[in-house]
Amino acid sequence: MAAKCKKCDPHEICEECPEWIFTLADLIMCMMGLFVILWVMKPSAEPKAGSAQSEDMMEVIAAIRSGFGHVPDASSSDPIDRWVIERLRLKLEGPGDGGETMREKKGPDGTDPEVTTIRQGQEAVVGGRILFEAGSAQLSAEGVRMLKGIVDLIRGHRNIVLVKGHTSLDDFPNGTTPENLMNLSIRRAQAAADLLVQSGVEPDILRVQGCSTFEPVLQRTYTPDAQIQNRRVEVEATTTLVRDRQDVKKSTGAINAEK
Repeated sequence: MAAKCKKCDPHEICEECPEWIFTLADLIMCMMGLFVILWVMKPSAEPKAGSAQSEDMMEVIAAIRSGFGHVPDASSSDPIDRWVIERLRLKLEGPGDGGETMREKKGPDGTDPEVTTIRQGQEAVVGGRILFEAGSAQLSAEGVRMLKGIVDLIRGHRNIVLVKGHTSLDDFPNGTTPENLMNLSIRRAQAAADLLVQSGVEPDILRVQGCSTFEPVLQRTYTPDAQIQNRRVEVEATTTLVRDRQDVKKSTGAINAEK
Protein backbone atom coordinates (compact mmCIF):
# COMPACT_ATOMS: atom_id res chain seq x y z
CA MET A 1 0.00 0.00 0.00
CA ALA A 2 1.33 3.39 -0.96
CA ALA A 3 2.29 5.72 1.81
CA LYS A 4 0.11 8.77 2.38
CA CYS A 5 1.32 12.07 0.90
CA LYS A 6 1.93 14.43 3.79
CA LYS A 7 2.93 17.41 1.66
CA CYS A 8 2.36 18.62 -1.85
CA ASP A 9 5.65 20.03 -3.05
CA PRO A 10 5.64 20.35 -6.86
CA HIS A 11 9.34 19.47 -6.84
CA GLU A 12 8.75 16.11 -5.16
CA ILE A 13 6.90 13.29 -6.86
CA CYS A 14 4.78 10.89 -4.84
CA GLU A 15 2.19 8.29 -5.75
CA GLU A 16 -0.85 10.42 -4.75
CA CYS A 17 0.42 13.81 -6.14
CA PRO A 18 1.90 13.25 -9.59
CA GLU A 19 3.80 16.18 -11.11
CA TRP A 20 1.36 16.66 -14.00
CA ILE A 21 -1.38 17.62 -11.54
CA PHE A 22 0.33 20.94 -10.86
CA THR A 23 0.83 21.64 -14.55
CA LEU A 24 -2.86 20.94 -15.16
CA ALA A 25 -3.87 23.24 -12.31
CA ASP A 26 -1.76 26.09 -13.76
CA LEU A 27 -3.33 25.54 -17.17
CA ILE A 28 -6.85 25.58 -15.73
CA MET A 29 -6.12 28.85 -13.90
CA CYS A 30 -4.79 30.45 -17.10
CA MET A 31 -7.90 29.35 -19.00
CA MET A 32 -10.18 30.77 -16.31
CA GLY A 33 -8.32 34.06 -16.43
CA LEU A 34 -8.65 34.11 -20.23
CA PHE A 35 -12.39 33.49 -20.01
CA VAL A 36 -12.78 36.35 -17.52
CA ILE A 37 -10.87 38.70 -19.82
CA LEU A 38 -12.95 37.65 -22.85
CA TRP A 39 -16.13 38.17 -20.86
CA VAL A 40 -15.09 41.65 -19.80
CA MET A 41 -13.95 42.68 -23.28
CA LYS A 42 -17.04 41.43 -25.11
CA PRO A 43 -19.75 43.96 -26.05
CA SER A 44 -22.29 44.08 -23.25
CA ALA A 45 -26.03 44.07 -23.52
CA GLU A 46 -27.96 47.14 -22.49
CA PRO A 47 -28.20 46.94 -18.68
CA LYS A 48 -31.67 46.98 -17.21
CA ALA A 49 -32.66 49.04 -14.25
CA GLY A 50 -32.03 47.13 -11.06
CA SER A 51 -29.96 44.43 -12.80
CA ALA A 52 -26.66 43.09 -11.51
CA GLN A 53 -24.78 45.20 -14.05
CA SER A 54 -25.05 48.30 -11.90
CA GLU A 55 -23.04 51.53 -11.93
CA ASP A 56 -20.29 49.99 -9.81
CA MET A 57 -19.98 46.97 -12.08
CA MET A 58 -19.71 49.20 -15.14
CA GLU A 59 -16.96 51.17 -13.45
CA VAL A 60 -15.05 47.96 -12.63
CA ILE A 61 -15.37 46.64 -16.18
CA ALA A 62 -14.31 50.00 -17.63
CA ALA A 63 -11.26 50.02 -15.35
CA ILE A 64 -10.26 46.49 -16.43
CA ARG A 65 -10.61 47.42 -20.09
CA SER A 66 -8.57 50.54 -19.56
CA GLY A 67 -5.84 48.46 -17.94
CA PHE A 68 -5.56 46.47 -21.17
CA GLY A 69 -5.29 49.66 -23.24
CA HIS A 70 -8.86 49.70 -24.51
CA VAL A 71 -9.97 53.09 -25.86
CA PRO A 72 -13.76 53.63 -26.04
CA ASP A 73 -15.14 54.34 -29.51
CA ALA A 74 -17.49 57.30 -29.74
CA SER A 75 -19.58 55.50 -32.38
CA SER A 76 -19.74 52.23 -30.43
CA SER A 77 -23.09 50.81 -29.28
CA ASP A 78 -21.44 49.06 -26.34
CA PRO A 79 -23.03 50.39 -23.12
CA ILE A 80 -19.69 50.32 -21.26
CA ASP A 81 -18.07 52.47 -23.93
CA ARG A 82 -21.04 54.85 -23.89
CA TRP A 83 -20.88 55.01 -20.10
CA VAL A 84 -17.16 55.93 -20.18
CA ILE A 85 -17.69 58.57 -22.89
CA GLU A 86 -20.58 60.10 -20.95
CA ARG A 87 -18.43 60.36 -17.81
CA LEU A 88 -15.70 62.07 -19.81
CA ARG A 89 -18.22 64.52 -21.24
CA LEU A 90 -19.61 65.40 -17.82
CA LYS A 91 -16.07 65.93 -16.49
CA LEU A 92 -15.19 68.28 -19.34
CA GLU A 93 -18.41 70.26 -19.00
CA GLY A 94 -18.27 70.34 -15.19
CA PRO A 95 -16.23 72.57 -12.87
CA GLY A 96 -13.07 70.50 -13.49
CA ASP A 97 -10.23 69.90 -11.05
CA GLY A 98 -9.29 73.51 -10.44
CA GLY A 99 -6.78 73.64 -13.26
CA GLU A 100 -4.71 70.81 -11.81
CA THR A 101 -2.19 69.19 -14.11
CA MET A 102 0.11 66.21 -13.95
CA ARG A 103 3.09 68.42 -14.81
CA GLU A 104 5.29 69.66 -12.02
CA LYS A 105 4.45 73.23 -11.10
CA LYS A 106 7.49 75.47 -11.16
CA GLY A 107 7.71 79.04 -9.98
CA PRO A 108 10.02 81.67 -11.39
CA ASP A 109 13.66 81.58 -10.39
CA GLY A 110 14.45 83.43 -7.19
CA THR A 111 16.56 83.41 -4.07
CA ASP A 112 14.03 81.25 -2.19
CA PRO A 113 13.60 77.51 -2.90
CA GLU A 114 10.03 78.08 -4.07
CA VAL A 115 9.00 81.44 -5.52
CA THR A 116 5.25 81.75 -5.87
CA THR A 117 4.70 85.44 -6.62
CA ILE A 118 6.40 88.24 -8.48
CA ARG A 119 5.92 91.89 -7.56
CA GLN A 120 3.85 93.54 -10.21
CA GLY A 121 3.14 97.17 -10.89
CA GLN A 122 2.34 99.75 -13.53
CA GLU A 123 4.71 102.49 -14.58
CA ALA A 124 4.28 105.70 -16.56
CA VAL A 125 6.99 108.02 -17.84
CA VAL A 126 6.68 111.50 -16.35
CA GLY A 127 7.94 114.65 -18.09
CA GLY A 128 9.54 113.05 -21.15
CA ARG A 129 13.26 112.31 -21.70
CA ILE A 130 16.12 114.31 -20.20
CA LEU A 131 18.91 114.17 -22.80
CA PHE A 132 22.71 114.36 -22.34
CA GLU A 133 25.76 115.10 -24.41
CA ALA A 134 27.96 112.18 -25.43
CA GLY A 135 30.00 110.82 -22.52
CA SER A 136 28.60 113.40 -20.07
CA ALA A 137 26.49 113.05 -16.94
CA GLN A 138 26.00 116.82 -16.51
CA LEU A 139 22.46 118.10 -16.73
CA SER A 140 21.78 120.66 -19.46
CA ALA A 141 19.69 123.78 -18.93
CA GLU A 142 16.83 122.09 -20.77
CA GLY A 143 17.23 119.01 -18.59
CA VAL A 144 17.08 121.07 -15.41
CA ARG A 145 13.94 122.82 -16.66
CA MET A 146 12.25 119.49 -17.39
CA LEU A 147 13.18 118.07 -13.98
CA LYS A 148 11.75 121.15 -12.27
CA GLY A 149 8.48 120.43 -14.02
CA ILE A 150 8.59 116.82 -12.88
CA VAL A 151 9.03 117.97 -9.27
CA ASP A 152 5.59 119.55 -9.34
CA LEU A 153 4.09 116.26 -10.50
CA ILE A 154 5.63 113.88 -7.95
CA ARG A 155 6.33 116.03 -4.88
CA GLY A 156 4.15 115.08 -1.91
CA HIS A 157 3.18 111.70 -3.35
CA ARG A 158 4.21 108.41 -1.76
CA ASN A 159 4.41 106.36 -4.93
CA ILE A 160 7.76 104.83 -5.80
CA VAL A 161 9.46 106.75 -8.63
CA LEU A 162 12.14 105.16 -10.82
CA VAL A 163 14.95 107.38 -12.10
CA LYS A 164 16.48 105.39 -14.95
CA GLY A 165 19.70 106.37 -16.69
CA HIS A 166 20.58 105.23 -20.22
CA THR A 167 23.62 105.38 -22.48
CA SER A 168 24.24 105.19 -26.20
CA LEU A 169 26.90 103.40 -28.22
CA ASP A 170 28.47 106.75 -29.15
CA ASP A 171 29.03 107.81 -25.53
CA PHE A 172 32.52 106.28 -25.66
CA PRO A 173 34.87 105.26 -28.47
CA ASN A 174 34.60 101.78 -29.90
CA GLY A 175 35.98 99.09 -27.64
CA THR A 176 34.90 100.63 -24.33
CA THR A 177 33.98 98.24 -21.54
CA PRO A 178 30.39 97.48 -20.48
CA GLU A 179 31.32 98.75 -17.00
CA ASN A 180 31.99 102.25 -18.38
CA LEU A 181 28.59 102.36 -20.07
CA MET A 182 26.80 101.12 -16.96
CA ASN A 183 28.61 103.55 -14.66
CA LEU A 184 27.74 106.48 -16.93
CA SER A 185 24.06 105.50 -16.96
CA ILE A 186 24.05 105.35 -13.14
CA ARG A 187 25.78 108.74 -12.85
CA ARG A 188 23.17 110.29 -15.15
CA ALA A 189 20.33 108.84 -13.11
CA GLN A 190 21.96 109.97 -9.85
CA ALA A 191 22.42 113.52 -11.17
CA ALA A 192 18.72 113.71 -11.99
CA ALA A 193 17.74 112.22 -8.62
CA ASP A 194 19.95 114.69 -6.74
CA LEU A 195 18.23 117.61 -8.44
CA LEU A 196 14.81 116.19 -7.61
CA VAL A 197 15.75 115.86 -3.93
CA GLN A 198 17.19 119.38 -3.85
CA SER A 199 13.89 120.64 -5.27
CA GLY A 200 11.80 119.09 -2.49
CA VAL A 201 11.12 115.50 -3.54
CA GLU A 202 11.43 113.06 -0.64
CA PRO A 203 14.45 110.82 -1.28
CA ASP A 204 12.80 107.62 0.04
CA ILE A 205 10.42 107.48 -2.93
CA LEU A 206 13.24 107.56 -5.51
CA ARG A 207 14.90 104.45 -6.94
CA VAL A 208 18.00 105.12 -9.05
CA GLN A 209 18.67 102.60 -11.81
CA GLY A 210 21.33 102.25 -14.49
CA CYS A 211 20.21 100.62 -17.74
CA SER A 212 23.37 101.10 -19.84
CA THR A 213 22.56 100.50 -23.55
CA PHE A 214 20.05 97.72 -22.89
CA GLU A 215 16.85 99.78 -23.42
CA PRO A 216 17.46 101.90 -26.53
CA VAL A 217 14.66 104.10 -27.79
CA LEU A 218 16.04 103.87 -31.33
CA GLN A 219 18.04 100.83 -32.40
CA ARG A 220 20.69 100.74 -35.13
CA THR A 221 21.04 104.52 -35.19
CA TYR A 222 24.18 106.13 -36.59
CA THR A 223 23.49 109.87 -36.84
CA PRO A 224 24.15 112.15 -33.84
CA ASP A 225 20.57 113.44 -33.85
CA ALA A 226 19.23 109.91 -33.59
CA GLN A 227 21.77 108.61 -31.07
CA ILE A 228 21.12 111.46 -28.65
CA GLN A 229 17.65 109.99 -28.03
CA ASN A 230 19.32 107.03 -26.31
CA ARG A 231 21.53 109.25 -24.10
CA ARG A 232 18.82 110.03 -21.62
CA VAL A 233 17.23 109.82 -18.19
CA GLU A 234 13.61 108.83 -17.77
CA VAL A 235 11.55 109.37 -14.64
CA GLU A 236 8.87 106.71 -14.24
CA ALA A 237 6.12 106.95 -11.62
CA THR A 238 4.71 103.60 -10.45
CA THR A 239 1.43 102.72 -8.77
CA THR A 240 3.31 101.04 -5.90
CA LEU A 241 3.41 102.89 -2.60
CA VAL A 242 6.59 103.08 -0.54
CA ARG A 243 4.96 101.37 2.42
CA ASP A 244 4.12 98.35 0.22
CA ARG A 245 7.87 97.63 -0.02
CA GLN A 246 8.62 98.08 3.66
CA ASP A 247 8.34 95.50 6.43
CA VAL A 248 6.14 97.39 8.88
CA LYS A 249 6.44 94.71 11.59
CA LYS A 250 10.24 94.78 11.61
CA SER A 251 10.31 98.57 11.54
CA THR A 252 7.92 98.74 14.49
CA GLY A 253 9.98 96.16 16.40
CA ALA A 254 13.16 98.14 15.85
CA ILE A 255 11.54 101.32 17.16
CA ASN A 256 10.22 99.54 20.24
CA ALA A 257 13.66 98.02 20.90
CA GLU A 258 15.25 101.48 20.84
CA LYS A 259 12.72 102.73 23.37
